[in-house]
Amino acid sequence: MTGASERGARWPWLLLAAVLLIAAGAIAHDKWKARQGPPDPLPSEVKPWFGPRNQGELEQAATVAVDSARQRLALAPEEWLRQEMLARALVRRFRANGNYADLAEADALLDKGMAGAPFPAGPSLSRAEVSLLAHRLEPAEKGLARFFAQKDEPDGDEAAGGWSIRGDIAFQRGDIEAARRAYARAEEYDNNAAVALRQSMLALRTGDPELARRRVNAILRAPKLNRWVKAQVAIQRATIAYGTGDWAAAGRWVRFADGFFPGNPLMMAFVAQQRAVEGAVPDSVMRYEKILAAAPLPEVMDALAFTLRLQGRGRESRAWADKAGAIWAERYRLMPEAAAAHLVEHELALGDPARALPLAKADAGRRPHGASLVLLARAQLLTGDARGALASLDRAKASGWRSAGLYLALADVQTALGANDAAQEAREEALDINPKATDPAARYIWFGHD
Repeated sequence: MTGASERGARWPWLLLAAVLLIAAGAIAHDKWKARQGPPDPLPSEVKPWFGPRNQGELEQAATVAVDSARQRLALAPEEWLRQEMLARALVRRFRANGNYADLAEADALLDKGMAGAPFPAGPSLSRAEVSLLAHRLEPAEKGLARFFAQKDEPDGDEAAGGWSIRGDIAFQRGDIEAARRAYARAEEYDNNAAVALRQSMLALRTGDPELARRRVNAILRAPKLNRWVKAQVAIQRATIAYGTGDWAAAGRWVRFADGFFPGNPLMMAFVAQQRAVEGAVPDSVMRYEKILAAAPLPEVMDALAFTLRLQGRGRESRAWADKAGAIWAERYRLMPEAAAAHLVEHELALGDPARALPLAKADAGRRPHGASLVLLARAQLLTGDARGALASLDRAKASGWRSAGLYLALADVQTALGANDAAQEAREEALDINPKATDPAARYIWFGHD
């Protein structure tokens, strides 16, 4: 009788516990669904606004703008506003074709414009923007300080640009929280695509790929953005997918970008990379070679050289790596800070880690954010300094950086130090972020890697 009554007494409490457990599960599921947000838009739902329809039209429009601005400057060569107009046109063309000569000319024009204008006038916001593009943070900060020193209140678009650049500087200095605050301030002034893309990248590199995805999807759904912008946003969506091991989504969005804005070498290179990830390496190689026949870009040469190396085709790989190395050396001569990280990656993957090390140290000294510190750690490990590599990675982790690439690098370092348990923990962290981080096919991901 006692046992039966005890069972009877326990039953309501067990029922209540079950109800509470189900309720808690339902609440957690609702929160998870809310956190997930709406699914990606279908590629067919992404609509363009007016603007260039393909790479040829983009480059043609950029060149027309440069020629027009150059003619206007010739009429009054000492006017800083005309110098700024040409500089901005050159930067737009640089963004279209990757020609470092355009970036270098724009940089020199803005130096001249800043020197010739009375303080606080001058092309200060453009100066900050181009300095940041060239990975020169101190001139960017000076330009930004001059911009905010102006007496007249900037309009919403300019203020958003200024605060966005302030966030970029903080991000590259490894101050994640300051970057987050600056981007939020920019959003208050103008919630535009450029701000949302920055917030997406910040979320991705600090371990929140779902927020990164939602930010990008909002831009893909937005009206009044041209094909060029939306194709770049689609590439960012693919980058998020690569970072989380969702290779199917990555393939969907790189193919969309390539078809939505035809002829762009970078978007074509993403498709070539995706083919290798999917196992169609011969087709990947053929696509890379086709791109390079029309646009000899060193980043594509590096991707092809690394793909060939993984296939055991050493002689062909070396030939492409040498061509890329010569172009990177020339870019480094023109704009050293802008080319440094690319040259480090080239040397680590295809060249000499000893040449990469001083470049990586200098770059991480100027821009101590997670990506630079991970590159430095890899250079340190490959040149025999595992302790130094561990310190670099600890610094990246302390800043709030969180990526599979960081933890894979940490696993390699801990293995070199003989700390096998710590190495295994780091690999598990990497796989928690990206379940395909250690898949052999992941080695083919050159563009959009972390």
